[in-house]
Order: sequence, then C-alpha cells, then structure tokens
Amino acid sequence: MPLSTGTRLRMAARQALTRALDQIPQEAVHRVRQRYADSDGPSRRALAPAAAVLRHRSLAPRADITVPGDPELRFVAVESRLTRLLYWYGESGYEPGETRWWRRLCGQAERVVELGANIGFYTVIGAHAAPNARYLAVEANPESAAILRDNLALNGLSHVTVVNAAAVGDDDAGGTTELALPDQERYAAPTGAYLAAGTEGIAGRPAARTVTVPTVSASALLADADLVKLDIEGMESEVLTAAWPSITAARPVLVVEVLKRVPRLRQVIRDLHGLGYLAFAIGERSLHLLEKRDLDSEAPLPRFGSRDVVLVPSEKAGLL
Repeated sequence: MPLSTGTRLRMAARQALTRALDQIPQEAVHRVRQRYADSDGPSRRALAPAAAVLRHRSLAPRADITVPGDPELRFVAVESRLTRLLYWYGESGYEPGETRWWRRLCGQAERVVELGANIGFYTVIGAHAAPNARYLAVEANPESAAILRDNLALNGLSHVTVVNAAAVGDDDAGGTTELALPDQERYAAPTGAYLAAGTEGIAGRPAARTVTVPTVSASALLADADLVKLDIEGMESEVLTAAWPSITAARPVLVVEVLKRVPRLRQVIRDLHGLGYLAFAIGERSLHLLEKRDLDSEAPLPRFGSRDVVLVPSEKAGLL
C-alpha cells in the first residue's frame, strides 16, 4: 500500500524540521536537554515545548548517550526514534509502565527470552535486573541486532545471547523470510519492522523496503523459558501457537504486545486464560486484572496507555 498524501507531507515536514534544527549548535541543545532533565514542576513544564521540538534534531555523533534519571544505562548514539526519546525523556518517554514491570519480572527470572529486541532498550534494562539469568535476545533485523550487540557491550552485559533471526514455526525454521521496513520510520533500526507474511494487525503500514533474514524455531527458543517478552509486530499469535507445547509445559510468564484487530492473538490469550493464566493490562503505576468478559469482548485489551498484556500462570501470581 503506497503512502497517503497526508503521510508523505508529514514525513517531508519532519525531515525539513530536522534539517533546520541540525543548524543549532549541539552544545546549546545539550544544555537545554540537561536543564530539562534536571528540572521538575513548573520549570520542567516551561521547558517541555522546547524539548518536544528539539527532540527532532539529529543526535550528535558521539560514542554513546546516557539516560536521564538512570545514568547506569548507556546506549550508542544511533539515529532512531527510540534513541531520541531516551536521550530527551529517559525511561518516562518510552513505555514507562512496561519498563517498570519488565525490570521487576526480570529480577525474579532465571531464563529470559525476548523476541523483538530491536536495539536493546528492554534487553539492557532486563539484563541489568537479572545479572545471573540466562538471557536470550532475538532480533530479526540485522542492523538492529548489530546495534543491540553494541549496546550490550557498552553496558558490560556479557550474559546475554543475541540471535539475529525471525522466530517461526518448526516447518519454516532454518530458512529465510522477508522483513519489511516501514516507510514512516526511515532509520537503520525501525521499531515497527514486520514480517512480510503471516502477521495480523499490520494493515495500512506501507513498506517499500524489505530485507531477507534467517528463521529459527520458536518452540526451540522458548523450550525452558520462565519469562518471555513478545514484541514482534503482529506475529505474536503465530509464535505462541508454534511454541504451544513448550509454553504449556514450562508455563512461563508472558509479556505480549497486543495490537488492534488481532483476532488470532485474542483467541490465544483466551486459550491461555482457560489453562489457568491470569491476564493483566499494564498501567503506568499498577497492573489491572482482565476478567473473562474483557477477553471475550471486542473492546481493545491494551489500555491505560500501554499496548502490552502480562499473562501469568495462577501458580506464579505471587511474582507480581
């Protein structure tokens, strides 16, 4: 599907804004960022409009950036929407509720599998919280996987294994597939890259560019995991179904992104609920239990500003 006229105009406007902002000296931008990061209350609100504009400026070429509010986290200064948000807003600028709960869950896990790791934001957070866990980070996009490895090295997280492949069913493993890179996010590591076949909930996301990536068995990846995160742009139901024997045997905690209009995934979540899994929507401050009527209805499951649902076996509810 080609980009609409409105989308093309918005992209052109953003690109023009970035070119104009790139003329501002980086040191001046950095001073505004530091003042914004160090302030609160009225001072922070007064600087918010400037931050909202300046975050569209290209990141200066430097070895790495630190995250406001959490200086132990460092990321290479690559051009990506995620890195810009982290540079300006810290963890609060990108899925703050999910970040908080992922850190907590990882701190109690022994075998973590993260599918759709992108450049490693959640990987770095989770691996810091789980220094003794076996941690497997899976990312299909080769450019994202390379940046992920750099971010792990930058943070000294040598206990994480990176797999550059797309998780698929056993019949399709060991081959290759096409990964689509969305037109609206023209970075080396777009957060919305998706497999060109088999997805749901991705309609209307144009992608003229694709890259061929290797495939790996989802059931093998999840075989003995006790915590799994899936952010794989509409492939969640396919992977969970392919790994169903592994999931029902090991009964891991699952953190699953739920897009709109994903009937197959909604059915998988209902099936897990029938097997004694509790379902929670993530809020910024707390988890919200989803009742059977919530799962059976057509109303969106992602609520409270989050797109993720936490699925917890009833026998592990004490972890929350």
